[in-house]
Amino acid sequence: MIVCIGAFDGYHRGHFSLFRQAREMAARAHTEWKVVTFSPHPRYVLGGLKARLFTREDTAFLRRSFDIPEPLEIPFTREFASTEPRRFLDELRTRLDVTGIVVGREFRFGSGRSGDGEFLTRYCAEHGLELALMPQLVMDDGIVVSSTRVRDMVQAGNVDQAAELLGYPWFLFSRVVSGERRGRAMGYPTANMLPDEKKLTPGEAVYAGAMWHGGRWWPAAVSVGRNPTFLVQGSLRIETHVIGFRGDLYGRRPLLVFLKRLRLMTRFSGRMSLMKQLALDCEQTQRVFGASQPLLKVFRCLPSFD
Repeated sequence: MIVCIGAFDGYHRGHFSLFRQAREMAARAHTEWKVVTFSPHPRYVLGGLKARLFTREDTAFLRRSFDIPEPLEIPFTREFASTEPRRFLDELRTRLDVTGIVVGREFRFGSGRSGDGEFLTRYCAEHGLELALMPQLVMDDGIVVSSTRVRDMVQAGNVDQAAELLGYPWFLFSRVVSGERRGRAMGYPTANMLPDEKKLTPGEAVYAGAMWHGGRWWPAAVSVGRNPTFLVQGSLRIETHVIGFRGDLYGRRPLLVFLKRLRLMTRFSGRMSLMKQLALDCEQTQRVFGASQPLLKVFRCLPSFD
């Protein structure tokens, strides 16, 4: 089969270009293709990565939406990181009967990161394997597509820019828990969603978003912050007002997507000034939601559960 190898933190447009290449190579050879990746992410083990763009649940959802085959996940440890690249590929060929390899041109693996494009070219020539070294994808504005760039954009709150690199809006699944019910008292009830410590949280701000629940999309005004108006020093929380929804979300794990940052977090002088701003946030959210329908439609396999 054809294998596409990489340390994938979710999938973005650059990864999709690798997958298209693997599909085309497999079709020409009348065979299958497979993603080969590592778990946990190498940067978790070697340092430098504290929170992932996407959890295992998220990536499973993306595979269903974009028809990506179930990956072979190779356990990654510091000991494994010192494996010679030739030994790694020999064992992989035995395990999967590899006939072709697709990687990004910048991909490195094995002891001392010595498994580079030059090594792969020699190895594949020796064993009669087809090789595709794919260049990094560059957007029209010159931005190089990478997980690091997407991560930086999400952390900065630039979720609309992150969506351009991903090819879909950044999202999360999170269980709804009970809160102080201040929003309900003001006419803006919120679903309080627990941040996942293993998953990146977007920068503190108010966002226009959308929630998938009950077989449809709902416009959602999302606050990510510490509730500065009512709490002197609160913990980080994600509070979502689902516009037009009347029902109970407690205990559920709905899909929430982030479409655009509306404003930074602000401490208001009181309840009335906050309510006035919430009305404006909802108006803006509905406009963004209406303009974002093509982006929401890229998710082809939405969850049947709520």
